[in-house]
Amino acid sequence: MKTESRAAGAGQAGAGEAPAPLILVADDEPVILALIKRRLEWEEYRVVTAEDGGRAVEAARRALPDLIILDVMMPVLDGLQACRLLKDDPATRDIPVIFLSALDDTDTKVSGLALGADDYVSKPFRVEELLARVRVAIRLKRERDCLRQRAEELRRSAEAASEMSMTDALTGLLNRYGLQRALQRELSEARRYARPLSCLLLDIDFFKAVNDTYGHAAGDAALVQAARALTESVRGSDVVCRYGGEEFLVLAPETAAPGAAALAEKIRQAFSTRLFGDGARTFPLTLSVGVAELRDSESGNDMIARADEALYHAKQSGRDRVEAAE
Repeated sequence: MKTESRAAGAGQAGAGEAPAPLILVADDEPVILALIKRRLEWEEYRVVTAEDGGRAVEAARRALPDLIILDVMMPVLDGLQACRLLKDDPATRDIPVIFLSALDDTDTKVSGLALGADDYVSKPFRVEELLARVRVAIRLKRERDCLRQRAEELRRSAEAASEMSMTDALTGLLNRYGLQRALQRELSEARRYARPLSCLLLDIDFFKAVNDTYGHAAGDAALVQAARALTESVRGSDVVCRYGGEEFLVLAPETAAPGAAALAEKIRQAFSTRLFGDGARTFPLTLSVGVAELRDSESGNDMIARADEALYHAKQSGRDRVEAAE
């Protein structure tokens, strides 16, 4: 009665506890199968069984156990063939396998281990030895699972850190590091498909006076609002970044110089029709914009340098205007 009680309660985890490990046992000898099942359940493992290799593969794919115990000599599909199928399937590849076999020759053991099995127990076997090997296999799997989970967490953290390193903390736009990655991508696409690529370099006019007059909090609020105005004015395919201070840059793929100049004028007008600032301290802002289209023989940074020259001419010509590079 004691054995039946413990077997019946095997695998029933309490609230918040992880379920007991699930073990698949495949053997075509009913007596051996029943013996292993009973002793594993006595150790409070959960157990599913199969009578041949084919059913074992189906059960493994369905239940995804923590461990598989395979008899080598089985009908329909022997243990070696079943192991090969399990290791070829990404869903079951990492499940540890222990072979059981009356064949104690070296070639059979080598074949089983070469297929990816983790251990080999010869028949007849002592149940205590099998249980000890099961405990080791389960412990090693849990350790591997923890390492894999930790590696995935580290990968996600690294991706998040990389994304943060390419993003401007104040505006949420790409920063210069993010711009370089985007520029490489857009430049490659433009070259590959012989498509135009333009950039807009925008500078908020007299922004130092904003900070001096209204304070840095109002200036920061204005920069956030400027970033929003920019993203609302461009297309979804355009790339917007904070180039530095009160400067912004827009990459406009599949856009020649006339279209880029029209986009720049649209953005300039959008700025001129709204107020910026923080609370009661609001004020108008204007933009000076330099526009350049990528030339066949130049790099992306060369294009940006020509847009910067055009921006300089826009400021020298009175600000609040768009200038295109020659």
